[in-house]
Amino acid sequence: MTRLEPEDFTYWFVHRAFGWSVVLQVLWTFDRPPSRDALMAVNAHLAASPLNRQLITSTFPFSRPRWVHAEIEPELLLDETAIESRAVEVWAAQEMYSAPLEPESGPPWRLRGTATVDGGFVLSLTTLHLIADGKATVSAAADALGGKGVDALSLRPRIHAGAADAGDSIRQIVAAAYGVVRAAITTLRRDSTPPPPTRPPRPPMNVRAPAAAGPWAIVSVDVDAWRKVAEEHGGTANSLFVAVISGLLRSSGYAPLGEPIKVGVPVSNRTADDEGGNATAGVSVHLTDEPAAGGDLGPIRRKCKAAFTVLAEGRRPAMIHLLPLMWLLPTSLIVKAVSSGSGMPDAVASNLGAFASELSELGGVPASGVAFRGIAQGVNPSQPYRFGEGVQSWLLEVGDQLTFSVAAFDESRFGDRPELHRLLTAELDAWGLPHRIW
Repeated sequence: MTRLEPEDFTYWFVHRAFGWSVVLQVLWTFDRPPSRDALMAVNAHLAASPLNRQLITSTFPFSRPRWVHAEIEPELLLDETAIESRAVEVWAAQEMYSAPLEPESGPPWRLRGTATVDGGFVLSLTTLHLIADGKATVSAAADALGGKGVDALSLRPRIHAGAADAGDSIRQIVAAAYGVVRAAITTLRRDSTPPPPTRPPRPPMNVRAPAAAGPWAIVSVDVDAWRKVAEEHGGTANSLFVAVISGLLRSSGYAPLGEPIKVGVPVSNRTADDEGGNATAGVSVHLTDEPAAGGDLGPIRRKCKAAFTVLAEGRRPAMIHLLPLMWLLPTSLIVKAVSSGSGMPDAVASNLGAFASELSELGGVPASGVAFRGIAQGVNPSQPYRFGEGVQSWLLEVGDQLTFSVAAFDESRFGDRPELHRLLTAELDAWGLPHRIW
């Protein structure tokens, strides 16, 4: 049976501990509306995709919840009232923050669209991060738009679930014990490894982000222009992405040059036959004198390459080996442990990569833009916990367009949308990158 894996734990944990639902969104804009039949077909294909599944919890202690294919088809929602074209991002954000998604009782995803008063159309697909990571979500969306819905037969309920749950309980206890041993060995082997640079303490997030609703921006750039600028500055498309997102922390005053920042860079580990929700590892890159907008990308490129090499060699932080143990511990104890440190990255730069042209056409109507992003629903502003620290960003390529979404969490540095847009424009102009901010 397909069950929650260690990579899924974060999203299961925050759901149980804080009441959050971490939601992902694929967003399309069109210059004219696709037909209703085409939209209904996409909805039907999504219902037959790996996104359409639900969790079944076990009564056995320590047994992980298992996935089954959901038999329901979430209803396609089409708004009756058109919105102003300048309100596209606001409409999309409201949908992302409010779509009623649930992993156990459903629905696990929702497709919703609305017309714009200038004759265009906006389409949003929201889904739970627990159900699928970013790359899996966008891939399922591309398949659905291309008419390639794939029934998740292996996720259908099976008999003898009780015996399987009992066996999983035993496996989890063994995995937790093995993980503790591996974590201890990893810690001992790295005694001589220099510690990462110390970041200065900052006020808790409920002080810096009292509304828990920071601004958003979506940016589109020509792919060839992006790659050309990266090469001219001794980098790659990905290292330029890291530089631009990290540069926002510098220009906003969040962390001036010379002050260490920690950048998280997710990496997909998904294989062709992997039906799990999340298959993503991550590396951390510590920057002190980088980036300088328009400068040399070589240092960032080398640091990223070194981090990717360590990951490819299987050298992981000790904490990773303790993930199986987390399923066995009380939620309150885990909250205390994770909130006592300062391990959250200052920035996250998630590059989902390039996708086929199917992602940007629906029923013969080409999309003028495709974007991806994520957020946590249900964040309590009075609590110090947030889904992010400084900024997070998600990038994807479709055809000749590269688009990345930016979420700013530190409201003391990114007060509103115009301020975030101003900082982004200045950063991209310094790199010589023509762009469009939605």
